[in-house]
Amino acid sequence: MDFTPRHDVSKNFLHEGYWFLFYKDRLVTLPAGGAAVGIPRSEGRPDPGLEALKTLADRALYIGDLDGTPCYAGNLPGESGVPQPYKLEALRPLHGRLPQDPMRAARFAAHLMHWDRNTRFCGACGCPTGDQRGERAKLCPSCKTLFYPRIAPAVIVAVLDGKKILLAHNKRFAAPVYSLIAGFIEIGETAEQCIEREIMEEVGLKVKNIRYFSSQPWPFPDSLMLGFTAEYAGGEVRADGDELLDAGWFRPPDMPVLPAGDSIARKIINWYQEVYLSS
Repeated sequence: MDFTPRHDVSKNFLHEGYWFLFYKDRLVTLPAGGAAVGIPRSEGRPDPGLEALKTLADRALYIGDLDGTPCYAGNLPGESGVPQPYKLEALRPLHGRLPQDPMRAARFAAHLMHWDRNTRFCGACGCPTGDQRGERAKLCPSCKTLFYPRIAPAVIVAVLDGKKILLAHNKRFAAPVYSLIAGFIEIGETAEQCIEREIMEEVGLKVKNIRYFSSQPWPFPDSLMLGFTAEYAGGEVRADGDELLDAGWFRPPDMPVLPAGDSIARKIINWYQEVYLSS
């Protein structure tokens, strides 16, 4: 995939390619057999349904290429007017239903369009913004303030105690999924300080030997998730009852329901199950 910063913001719906169309944070999908879905693609003979959706969109942003095919993103003004068999779906549950590369492109498009919707007016003086040529940015023509896509850094961490892993059920999760501890980095914090604070606040534990694992763009709506591992250093597990409804130590084969898809949480848990336990 090539998502080199480059704008094509003209409302030219003759473009052929993949179309990532959103109403707020929901994506237009197309059934692809069973539970699988696909991304609408304009090619050859026009599809009246897709052409109607493209006409409804108030923006047409070129976002890059997927397997040599151009990709475009747009915002829809409402949820009405989405014809069958197209459907509006939340992005997060599409993990495992949408192929990996289109899912990555969809996450990219979701982040970009969320930013686009929320920077149509200057936050400094209130004037309408315009697209800055040559880069992904908005420019206020009045006060010349530049607005770049926001990236909110967050941490997610696997806390290990011997062969056990700490997992928690967040109140936002669909029951009965358990995952890792996560939270946003606050002003003035390092990633490591955020990990120590979040784990103490949410489950009352101290940790040590914090190590970086990997990262993942996480457009819900605009995060970069930094993954870590850490070792238990003291305390008794107690879910805070605010964000977390339950938390505890687990190990195979007695694992709870885990996050689906290609999320960084599942990647770290898979590493724990396949690599850490065999060491």
